[in-house]
Amino acid sequence: MKTVWAEATAAAIVMASFAGMALAGADDARQDQPPEPAGAKWLSFGVDYTLASDYVWRGINLSEYAGEGREKLNHQMGVSFAVDTEPLVGTDLGTVTGSVWFAWYAGQDDTAFAGGSGHLQEVDYTLSWSRDVPGLPVTSEIGWIAYQFPQVGGDDAQWTHEVYVSLALDDEAVFGQDLLNPYVACYLDVDDVRATWIELGVSHEFTAADLGIDGIPGFEPLTLTPSLVLGIDHRYYDRSGVGGSGGTGTRLANLQYGLDAGYDLGAALGLPERYGSLTLNGFVRFSDALHDAGPVGDEFWGGVTIAYGW
Repeated sequence: MKTVWAEATAAAIVMASFAGMALAGADDARQDQPPEPAGAKWLSFGVDYTLASDYVWRGINLSEYAGEGREKLNHQMGVSFAVDTEPLVGTDLGTVTGSVWFAWYAGQDDTAFAGGSGHLQEVDYTLSWSRDVPGLPVTSEIGWIAYQFPQVGGDDAQWTHEVYVSLALDDEAVFGQDLLNPYVACYLDVDDVRATWIELGVSHEFTAADLGIDGIPGFEPLTLTPSLVLGIDHRYYDRSGVGGSGGTGTRLANLQYGLDAGYDLGAALGLPERYGSLTLNGFVRFSDALHDAGPVGDEFWGGVTIAYGW
């Protein structure tokens, strides 16, 4: 249930057709491309740690409870790997990515999701495949996510599973410059909730040069990225027990406004590229609830992430 940024984020019926589009004509689409340089990296991995004031997911605050008092911080960590097929097999068949994500919360025993003992709130397992759609400035991705809630009582309630599909437009290929990076993603819970969540998002990264501060020593590695994500609820709130009405409709759920301040620590410290990348990112988010019900309401939170990738 992590926020996809970089957190999130079509129905399952079209997933197969997107996969077919991505695979069809893969050889033809790449035949005019220059060959990969010798020793091109086919395997990469990353690890990140986030300290956040709250854990808000799809407009629901999962780390707050009545009488909490002083804010208890949420700790999150992710470990991921990616396999690029082109350097590995000589043909671009896309990229396979896997990740495990953890959330710890000191107030877990007092939340509505309590039931066991301990502060490990959630563990998510994700496996996905992505590829540029041949002939189109679009990247498609299909994937599977398993959500585990270790503190929830009952073996069945501890797990739920989603499949998802997303499409992201390379607007630089269309307009000649990076503009809004629009994407659409659809998540279908096929286990406990059996409902759908859809996201439409845009963002734009401003570099230090864009901001006119690249001439100031130490500011060159800085970026600012505003974002906006619209969440659409198709039975998700009601069937997960937070909507209250038991309805089966589709409705606009929330607007999430975001601002990220990224800093390339590796570049600032002179870390050679062969040793990987090291980044620091501060963020703030505001979720404007378009459908107030139960624990769903306006939420403001923020935090900081440090990440290493190779």
